[in-house]
Amino acid sequence: MGPADEAMGLYERTCLRGLVHKLWTALRGQSSQLLDLTTVAASCTISTRHYVAEQTVPIRQIRGSEGRCADFDELFHPRQGRTEGRWRSIAKAYMQGASLPPVDLICVGAVYFVRDGHHRISVAAALGQQEIDAVVTVWQVQGPNASAPGAADKSADRPGNRESWGVSLWACLGRYWRGCVPGVE
Repeated sequence: MGPADEAMGLYERTCLRGLVHKLWTALRGQSSQLLDLTTVAASCTISTRHYVAEQTVPIRQIRGSEGRCADFDELFHPRQGRTEGRWRSIAKAYMQGASLPPVDLICVGAVYFVRDGHHRISVAAALGQQEIDAVVTVWQVQGPNASAPGAADKSADRPGNRESWGVSLWACLGRYWRGCVPGVE
């Protein structure tokens, strides 16, 4: 089996996992949707934006998107058939050992949002990678509870743990996300 066939098989398995994940989260009354960066930007005052550096980021901390929330779920399973060709070509490149550019992320609190590189993250996650190289820009946001003590000390190991995503982020999202995101009452 060649890389093109392997990429097709990986895509099909990843889509099936995505369907199972969607059903499982629906049964639990939760959402499998990525967080929307435009909601954060509209709900908060962004005090500063600054480039940090190229770094390695845990994929589990990438929880949102700038404009592509409908294309991938929170675990970066593809949701749209129109992404298949691009997804498979990136999977094939990974499998052939090609060097791909780092993804472009925005960090708000302890949460990363994808600006560019959704397919690369999806393929990396499907291949079992735990981390990905990224160019990171940090947004400092202000809103209710933005300076809550201990917000930066929380672990990001559990994606459903809202404290791990940054208190200021959740304060900014407010009513929009209540009942939609795991762990938000």
